[in-house]
Amino acid sequence: MVSGNRTGKPNIVWLIQDHVTWKHYCETEGPKPHLATYERLAAEGTSFQRAYTVTPLCTPARSSMVTGVYAHKHGITRNDPKSLRQNFAEDMPLFHTYLQSQGYRAAYFGKWHAGEGVPADFGFEGFSIPGYGNPYRSKAYAEYLQRYDLPDPIVDLEWAAGGPAIKQINMRNVQRFAGIDPSGLRSSSSGLMRTPAESSESYFVAQLACEWLESLAGEAGGSAEGAGANEADTPFLLRVDVWGPHQPYLVAEPFADKIDPKAIPEYPNFSNTFANRPEYHKLDREEWRDRTGLTRWEEWQPVVARAYEHFSQTDSAMMKILDVLDRTGLADNTIVIYTADHGDILGSGGGLFDKDSMLTEETMRIPLVVRWPGVAEAGKVSGALASNMDIVPTVLEMGGSAVPEYMDGQSLVPLLKGGNAADWRQELMAEHYGHKNYDSIQRVLYYGSYKYVAHLDDSDELYDLSRDAFEWNNLIDEPSMSGVLADLRSRLAVRMKRYGDLADDSRRLIEQKRMQSTQEEL
Repeated sequence: MVSGNRTGKPNIVWLIQDHVTWKHYCETEGPKPHLATYERLAAEGTSFQRAYTVTPLCTPARSSMVTGVYAHKHGITRNDPKSLRQNFAEDMPLFHTYLQSQGYRAAYFGKWHAGEGVPADFGFEGFSIPGYGNPYRSKAYAEYLQRYDLPDPIVDLEWAAGGPAIKQINMRNVQRFAGIDPSGLRSSSSGLMRTPAESSESYFVAQLACEWLESLAGEAGGSAEGAGANEADTPFLLRVDVWGPHQPYLVAEPFADKIDPKAIPEYPNFSNTFANRPEYHKLDREEWRDRTGLTRWEEWQPVVARAYEHFSQTDSAMMKILDVLDRTGLADNTIVIYTADHGDILGSGGGLFDKDSMLTEETMRIPLVVRWPGVAEAGKVSGALASNMDIVPTVLEMGGSAVPEYMDGQSLVPLLKGGNAADWRQELMAEHYGHKNYDSIQRVLYYGSYKYVAHLDDSDELYDLSRDAFEWNNLIDEPSMSGVLADLRSRLAVRMKRYGDLADDSRRLIEQKRMQSTQEEL
């Protein structure tokens, strides 16, 4: 049994879900995902109820979660070839290198999707695959099935946007896990995994991480790539990124059919016609309604139920890691962080799907909880504005490394140690550079209860979330809000200038929206 290391430095485990139905979980009625891992960590640590993604899109968000800077700095702005960069600049260090200089071992298991290469190319131990990838096709997955005598993962689709509900798909034969595969699998789909949950990607990734931990603790000899005997004086950083609950929502026993679709009430903004929203929102809404063929809530309920069950499944896989920390005696000296890259717009706004280029609360809101034994207050809920980009400087400070001045994220350590929330940031900026067929930039600013979204070459959005949590009433043209709007635009301009967000499109956005800021404000 290993209880710690002689350096006195804490071990750090960072768990990341992918594309979560978080706002649904927090603020809607009826059945919910069962998130035993999150709830346990929230009871034993500090959770942030106003946590947001830095960019509601996989690759730029994930790139910010390894660099601690906005997408306009690391340059990986999109998931596709339209991204400003396809890989990190040579002078952009990744966060784990700072901890390695403090004596940490660093491992990464699961989805990368943060530009070209894989974590091993940057000095991580562990397992991943290039790009979005399909973990079911990997050699490590084949060895995992053999090691634990598990069957091939067989899926029956129940629903697929724009295509047939094909049965008996072997996920090991699927070439494209995202998009449309020759097998007929579409990422915009839901269905049943006819094999045990242990054959799902999330359980596979979690098990590799568990084997690595067990090998560090001297137990049973893990067989995950890169694992080896741990010196008692070597702290570790372990990051675990599963591919779910991103669609396709593929649910196995014992999680399947635990939610009655008919018991899920209509989502609060499902009947919103987007009449007073930007033109892009209206176009995207109609495109998704055409693509899915789902226009009535009764049609959406089975898909939403599978998405919730899928979230329960991926969260459950993470519990395996907590169990290993407990069993090996590592838990007392290990910080655990649980979050996600971004949200899921699932079924809102009359039938939106995925996230596209939306900055709605459904895509922006994320879980964020930190269990830090003996430091972070158990069961505390913080109302401070936080971002998943903040986790990088937080981890650095936890590990004893100075936070570089170039980083845009802000360490949460003072808040976790009981610091005054009044001394924390009062504004939070997030950004978007487009996705698929939408190429214009957007910026969002949170300040108090207000949310302002600036769209280049389109109309803007303004909400008072304390009165309008589901963004029904766009106040952008409300005369009584002109003063608030001018203040928020000024604050956003200050933020953009402070963070060096001044490329041509950014400058054009500032000019187009007549954002006024003074030198004193900077």
